[in-house]
Formats: sequence, C-alpha cells, structure tokens
Amino acid sequence: MGQWLDYWLNNNAACEVESQTWEAQNQNQNVFASNFVPLWIDLFNSDTPLVEKVTRSLQSSGLLCAAGIATSLTNSEINVLMLQRENKTCAHRDFPNGWASLQRMIVEGLSRSGSAEARSIAKDIAERWIRTMLPTRRQAQCMRNMMWKSVIGFGWSNGVVLAFLEEFGWPKDQKIDCN
Repeated sequence: MGQWLDYWLNNNAACEVESQTWEAQNQNQNVFASNFVPLWIDLFNSDTPLVEKVTRSLQSSGLLCAAGIATSLTNSEINVLMLQRENKTCAHRDFPNGWASLQRMIVEGLSRSGSAEARSIAKDIAERWIRTMLPTRRQAQCMRNMMWKSVIGFGWSNGVVLAFLEEFGWPKDQKIDCN
C-alpha cells in the first residue's frame, strides 16, 4: 500500500510475541495519517524508491484535503455521539479534521527526503495548514484550536504554523485565507 500499517494482535499474541506470525491478514488496512509518519525517520526518508512509493500512496489516499492532511478517512458514529453528549460539534479524530503533530511529521519527512516532488507536496500541505490556522488568529486576535473554538490554541498548533512559515516562508503577493 505504500504505507506503514498497524497489526491487530489477539489477546494471546500479546503474551506470546515470540511465536506470533506476522501475516498480512493481521494488518489494519484502514488509512490513517499516522500510516505515513515513519517517513519522518531518516532511515526511511533517505530511501528514494520508498519515498516515491509513499508519496504516491499519500497522494491517492484521500487524506489530502483543503486543510492539510486529515487524520483518517473514518467518520465514526461513536465519536459523533460522544461529542454530541459533550456539546462539541466535530469528531476531532475523524475526517476531515487533522492534527498539527501529524502535519509536521509528514511534511518534515517529505521535505527532508531529497525528492523534489515530495518537497513540493510538503510545501503544499504546509500552505494548506497555514491557510486553515491563520484566519482564526486574525478574527480572534489569537490562534484558536480548530476543534474547540473556546480554547486559545494548542502549543503544537501554534508551533507547527510557525515551523512551516519558517521553513517555507510565505510569498508577499499571496493572500493567506481559506480560499
């Protein structure tokens, strides 16, 4: 798939790790942004054929959206019901929401890979994330967390925007807005 997948282990397997057979049928085939995080590790992002395969997989995964990289493709009923009980309006781990830390690790992995195509995609993701975060800062005179509007920013949300601006800059003739 061009992604790193989690494995489902049964309860006995946790106690018998040495005898566990790692087979494809035990892989969680669901698409998550975290499936691409290992690209952040130098061992992986320096392998050009692997970077190209992972980059193609990310592009076709459905995770790239207007705001950056979605955390998952799932829109689970459980999260929606839980958040409704808590008077929150979005399922923060569900599509199309994204986490700042995942944006940062994936962008950094793509950017450090040495692939011009991967770096271009990294810059595009960073710009999408900046466009999502900065308009709320202008309106509220502070950066607010996108999932919980009453919370004034999260350190990682603010930090990722600043890191992206530092790494990629922003063209003076380009307007920062949601469009």
